[in-house]
Order: sequence, then structure tokens, then C-alpha cells
Amino acid sequence: MLAALRDELLPECTMARFDLLATLDRKDGQTLATISRALLVTAGNLTGLVDRAARDGLVVKKSDANDRRVSRVYLTKKGRSLVTSLVPRHARAVQRTLSPLSAQEQGDLRRILGKLRDGLQE
Repeated sequence: MLAALRDELLPECTMARFDLLATLDRKDGQTLATISRALLVTAGNLTGLVDRAARDGLVVKKSDANDRRVSRVYLTKKGRSLVTSLVPRHARAVQRTLSPLSAQEQGDLRRILGKLRDGLQE
């Protein structure tokens, strides 16, 4: 499934970058710690990912207005444009990949994967 999604997004975006941009698209201005938990990646991996996205003009890091020790990450206009163009392609690739499964099987898969995700977060 990841290979199909990767093929759909490349060369414009890696899966890791897409996950970052999509997370910010859902809720912009998140802290690095919040994004790290959402993506299930280490802070070190996330820092590199955010720094590269910032270098490419897709996101900006800003100090939190209430706590300067905390950085928040925001999509730029360029980043929002990219993620807006990629989300429908990603959705179509997921739909194509899951098409051999019935609606019931897709629901079961979602439930099982959600249970696994929740267990990993604990």
C-alpha cells in the first residue's frame, strides 16, 4: 500500500513530507512535540523533516507567543498549495489500493489498524 501511495505522490513529495503537510493542513500551527506524536516519529527525525520543508519554502517555524521555548510549525502558501493538490491524489490511491476489499472488510481493517495504532501509542 505504501508503495502505491509513494508512486502517486512522487516526485513532488515523499510520504514523510506528505504526512507532515497533511497534519498541518488539518491543524496548522502545531508544536513539534504534537506533530511528533501524531506522526509517530522521533523528535530528531521530525526536526530534520521540518527543517528541509522550511528550506523548500513549504513551512515556517515560529516561536510560540506565550512560550519562546516552544516552536510552532505553519504551512506557507506554497505548502498549502502543494498539500491541497496532493490530498485528492492520495485519497484516490488509497481507494484504488483498498478496492479489492468489500466495504465491511475496509471497515474491519480500519478498526483493527486503529486498535494497533492506539496500542503502539500507549
